[in-house]
Amino acid sequence: MRTNPMVKPQTSSGWAVTLTVISCVCLTIAIRLLLSQQAVATVGWALVAITFVLAGIAAAIWIVKIRHCKAWITSAVQQWEHFSTVKSQLGVTAEVTVLDIHALDPTGTWVTIRWDKFGYVQRAWMEAISDEIWRGSVLLISPDPAQIQVHGPWPEIYYLMAMDYHAFASAQALPYFRDS
Repeated sequence: MRTNPMVKPQTSSGWAVTLTVISCVCLTIAIRLLLSQQAVATVGWALVAITFVLAGIAAAIWIVKIRHCKAWITSAVQQWEHFSTVKSQLGVTAEVTVLDIHALDPTGTWVTIRWDKFGYVQRAWMEAISDEIWRGSVLLISPDPAQIQVHGPWPEIYYLMAMDYHAFASAQALPYFRDS
């Protein structure tokens, strides 16, 4: 099962935290044993060795998690930069966030969207597009004037045509883009 690329990966994991704690406990016990009697010092050195092995595994897990997180942030910021470039080149655009995906079909997808400027949530039929869209995706679209009118009622279902779609980015990555 693929993970949602719109969601930032976790930096910590249960294994990393557990191994870090066990390493600290082993090191504490080893130091106490090394400072006591000579016969017990052998056990202390064994615990020191175990501590270094567990700490090495925990460090490897932390490093991999942090690298995945940094790679995700870099990719997500690039998506937002592309999103921003496309938005500045087009005339009238709107941003909608995909809150839920209900049904996939070869010709399109039933989704729940939120109009970011207005906070309005509604169901929508989104025609099939070339990009793979996930929950948490912010879509840059050209709103259809036949469906959305200023001061007019919202349609019960919005129909998003493929030609009105322009770009996407991760909603969770927006703070990283704004900070850069």
